[in-house]
This record gives sequence, C-alpha cells and structure tokens, in this order.
Amino acid sequence: MMSKKIFMMILFIISCSVHTIAQTDYYYYKGKKIPLMVNKDKVCVTIPKDGEKTSERILANTKVLNMIKDNTFETFIIPRLEFEKLAAKDSWKEGAKSVILSSSYFTENNKEVYTGPYLYIKLKKEEDKDLLASYAEKYRLNIVRHSSSMPLWYVLALTQDCDKNVLEYVNILWESGQFAASEPDLCADNLTCSAPSDPLFNQQWGLYNSQYIGIDINMNPLWTIPKWKNITGKNMKIAIIDTGVDSTHTDLISNIDSLSYNTETGTSPSQLYGDHGTHCAGIAAAIKNNGYFIAGVAPEAKILSISNSLLLSYQNSFNLADGINWAYEHGADIISCSWHAVYNSAINDAIQNALTYGRHGKGCVVVFATGNDSINSVSYPANCNDMILAVGAIQKTGLIAPYSNYGAKLDLVAPGDHILSTIPSNTTDYKNGTSMACPHVAGVAAFILQRNSELTVSQVHSIICSNAKKISGVNFNENKPYGLWNNIYGYGLVDAYNSVINTPSSVFIQNDTITGNRVISGEKIYVGRDVTNTKAYGDVILGQGNITLQADYVKIKNSTTVPLGTTLTIE
Repeated sequence: MMSKKIFMMILFIISCSVHTIAQTDYYYYKGKKIPLMVNKDKVCVTIPKDGEKTSERILANTKVLNMIKDNTFETFIIPRLEFEKLAAKDSWKEGAKSVILSSSYFTENNKEVYTGPYLYIKLKKEEDKDLLASYAEKYRLNIVRHSSSMPLWYVLALTQDCDKNVLEYVNILWESGQFAASEPDLCADNLTCSAPSDPLFNQQWGLYNSQYIGIDINMNPLWTIPKWKNITGKNMKIAIIDTGVDSTHTDLISNIDSLSYNTETGTSPSQLYGDHGTHCAGIAAAIKNNGYFIAGVAPEAKILSISNSLLLSYQNSFNLADGINWAYEHGADIISCSWHAVYNSAINDAIQNALTYGRHGKGCVVVFATGNDSINSVSYPANCNDMILAVGAIQKTGLIAPYSNYGAKLDLVAPGDHILSTIPSNTTDYKNGTSMACPHVAGVAAFILQRNSELTVSQVHSIICSNAKKISGVNFNENKPYGLWNNIYGYGLVDAYNSVINTPSSVFIQNDTITGNRVISGEKIYVGRDVTNTKAYGDVILGQGNITLQADYVKIKNSTTVPLGTTLTIE
C-alpha cells in the first residue's frame, strides 16, 4: 500500500490548489492581475499520452466530468473527493512519467475554466527567441509551437521535470520583465448561443417583422426599391469563425468560398464540429430566391468557413487567434465571431492585425457577439478593441433578450431570439443568442462594402452605429461618438437600409497602387491624379492582378497606369 507520507503529500498538493473556493489565483493580462477563483469541488489531472495505465485507472475508478486531450496530453476533470480516494490507492500513477495536478477555476464573470499543460509567451522583439529558449531551458519547459502570422508568439508546455503549475510559470516569466505577454492556456467552452426553443416559429422576423412593425433590420426597402435591388453583398467575403459551415447545404452551397481552414489542425479544409457555425452562416448569407429554406441578410456574399470546436481543448485561444489571422490573410472583408473566450493577448493581437492589415490595409470589419450572461458587461473578446462591432440580442417585441450582455462596450443590437437558419444535413432549426445577432450585422457590413469597398474599417463602424434605429420607448440619453446611446441597446437596432443609403457611394482612388485580385465598387469611381482633394496628390497604378471597377460611372484620368499583364475589367 502507498505509504502515509506519500499519501499526505498528494493531499497537500491538492489542498494547495483546490482547498477552498475563497482562494484566488491570478495571471497577468495587459499588465493587470486577472483573478481566478478556485473551484473547490474539482481537480484537473493532466497525464502525458504515455501514461495509459494511469488514464485507465482514472476512468475505471472516478466519475470523469470532462476531458481535454490532444496528441501529447490528456486532462481529466474529476470531483475532488473522488480524486482523494483514487490517490489513496497503491500505484495509482503507474505507467505515467509525470502527473500534473491543477485546478478548475471561475473567472470574474463566473465562467468555469481549466488549466492544462500549456502557456503562451509573446516576445518583445523577434531577436528575443534565444532569450525565450534560455528561460525554457532554465524552467524545464518545451517550446512546442510558433505562430508564423504573429512571429512574436510561442506556445510552451510543461514537462515531467517541472515542479510548478502553469499559473506559477506564466507569472514568473511575466514578472521577469523580459516578455511582452505571458499567459496560461485556459480551456473553456466558447459558444455564445442559448439552446433552441419555439420550434413552431416559422418566419424570419429579424428581416421582416409583420407582427411588431419596425422591429427588424429594415430589409424591405432594399428588396422593393429598384435602385437597391443589387445590394446583396456580392463579391464580399464573410469569414465565419465558428464550428464550421456545411458546404453541401442546399441553401449555402453556391455561396461557399473555395478556401476554408480548420484551426484545430492548422490545415485546410474546414471541418464540422457542430451546427452552430452553419446556423450563423445562414443568417449572414443563405441564398435568396432559390426555392429552399431561408434568405440570408447578404444572399450573394461569399462564406469563408474557419472551423474550431469551440469546446474544451488545449491551445484553443491560440487556435482562435490563428483563425482570425488566416481570415484576414486570405481575403476576408468581414469576420463574424459568435463566441467568447478568456482574456488572451494572442487573440487581441490577431484582432488588431485584422483591423490593421485586412482588406489591403483598410481593415477587416470585425463583429463579435456580446455574450449570454445577462450582465452589465460585454464579454471578451467583444470588449477588447473599440473598432470591434459588439452586438447584443433583442427579442421579436423589441425588448432586449433576457440573456444578452450589455454595458459600456456595447455598440448596437440585432435580432437574436427564435432565429430560424440553416443547420447541417440540409435542414433548418431555431436558435437563441447573441450568436444569432452577430451575423445579422456582418451581413449589413457586406452591403456597405459592396456599395463602397474603399471604406476603412472605422468608416464602416461609424456608418453602422450612426444609422442604427432608435427603438421606441427606449431612452437613448448618453452622447457618444456616433450619436445617442443607451447602456442596454447601444446605438440601437442595426438598420440595413439606412446604413446603405448613408454610405458614401463615390470612390476616389488617388496616389495609390492597386494590386492583387481586387473588386472596387461604388456608384461612381474616379481614378487618377487630382480627382479629389480628400487624398494626397499623386498618380495611380492599376496592376499586378485582376482589377475590377464595378460602378454605374467610371472615370479614369490619363495619369493612371495599367502595366502589361494587368487585367482591368469595368462592370
């Protein structure tokens, strides 16, 4: 039998990490301590893949509440009391070179997260990679991953020789002052969708609400006024970073872009990890007038499927950051994210990359759901950058959905309750959540960029927020940059028609080199020197790719150069 001394040592380790829910650990995010409250009822046991016997003992002798695994480690989340009984057994760790004990935690918003064997490090400069290697050697950590899209970022893993937990290591590395960020890989469920309900509801009230007039996104004028019938999101790419999109669904198939990506494997194509992503994709861009199912907000936009399980998994924050980077690097105009995460600087950097470098330097429009916690605080990452469009959810009556997060970082609201959309196996279903509100706004962003693709992300943000519909009976009483604002409804309900008609339609291209496969659209396009006083004086080169100018009126001055080999199309 195990000696009393060894048994007491194991219980001491457990008690250090999980002895009371009042205990608070922390890590550093943007230089600030982020508290993590210990869950006294659970223990996380991480085992290397060579510890099959230990894994078998855990599965045979405890109630496993959850499990996280990859090709290197397995983490079992089990009740603390059951683990204490297991630890009392002789040779319970047999076959494993190392067992890592850690805690289940609650964040400030009462979200449960788990620590595993990984940590994220950001260098201050690329030349510091040797410095990182020396710290990894000193603390017996393995460098297991590097981001090519964000070259300052690395993933490290604990080894059998480590004598501290992940939180201790990330705090030691941060407090050394040598690194720009040092954060744990906190595993959590990331979905922001409530359970489906009301299966008899058979209308897309978010697009046209016949019961409560005006409580919709005001699509009807775009469908019925001849001038606007061509505003469909054509040539715009909406990246759906979610559980993957069913590329064979009849109501999506012709809108699915040929490019896709699976963040879980770092390879293409994307993979289905559930129905959530397909539902979001249908809201944004299901095909219209094809005789099947529903109509999307932007029925001719292209869908970039970027898949992630959005469930418990190692390195998931890094994977989500990778997906955002992949989206802007592969031509996304809009990035729609119906999920939340734990504070993580790698995700911040990826979002900033998309906002800065996407769309040839004009910035991708990034849309996030605010979360479903019914609290006066927008969830992360929707709250991490002022250029993100943070979207809450309303009900069919115009009332805020009871689960929708709100607060200072909220931009506006959209339909999110009892929303009908596509799901895999070529069918439809209803879902509730700020998840459903988010792609409504992504679709409206596609309209704006179709009308004027040269707008910057800040201009699109301004157009959507300043043209939001003020809901009757709501007191919009605070002045903010884009107009009157309310703590629960933001600037109001997203308004597709008003956003489109208030988008400046003339595009002026001056002092610029247009490269790549580009579609530039607007009612009137002026190209060449001295066409407007709003840009710097200079000539234009249209070259190195297929350039399409799509407008009713195009004027190209003789100060414009079209090099040999360029395909210039005017539609």
